[in-house]
Amino acid sequence: MDANESILIAEDTKLENLILLHKPVLSYSKDTDHIFERFPSLQYLTFELKESWDYSKEQYWFPKLDFLTELENLNVGFESSNTNDSGSSSTINWPWDFHFPSSLKKLWLVDFPLTSDSLSTIARLPNLEELYLYRTIIKGGEWNMGEEDTFENLKFLKFGKVALAKWEVGEESFPALEKLKLQGCCDVEEIPPSFGDIYSLKIIKLVESP
Repeated sequence: MDANESILIAEDTKLENLILLHKPVLSYSKDTDHIFERFPSLQYLTFELKESWDYSKEQYWFPKLDFLTELENLNVGFESSNTNDSGSSSTINWPWDFHFPSSLKKLWLVDFPLTSDSLSTIARLPNLEELYLYRTIIKGGEWNMGEEDTFENLKFLKFGKVALAKWEVGEESFPALEKLKLQGCCDVEEIPPSFGDIYSLKIIKLVESP
């Protein structure tokens, strides 16, 4: 489903009981910013996002989701103008205008270029338990987590082919983490020593990573 094809879902239609929506393709228009208001009971959502730049905010556009108070699982793939079969090759990382609901428990982001500020926004999700970043470019190849960047309830963190070299983690960054998996992260110089102080951590798995 392409969100621009309004004939598929009438503008005033609301599907109050829909709990799962899979793979619509979205790009910015005046009708798509609040498109998910039509599905207020969504619990599982997967969609593809075409690159759209919001010049008024100097940010990538992202649909508003914070009113989806029952949403627990979110999977989003980003289609950049520079994306190829090997993933995002974008050399510019702009901030995102993320509006995630606090109910979110599992988040997958694929081919997203992210900044430290974008990651800080994700860290503030109070109920997030699982975070998957795949083929992600992190600005400057560095993620320096400050004291305010605390994933309070995150239990599973997975990086797949993430462009990250230096990673600094604070003592309280992941207080509930149980499993860390890095797959195909060839640039990572080392696992931050602070992970050794996480009492809850049970598994660190490295696949095709230093």
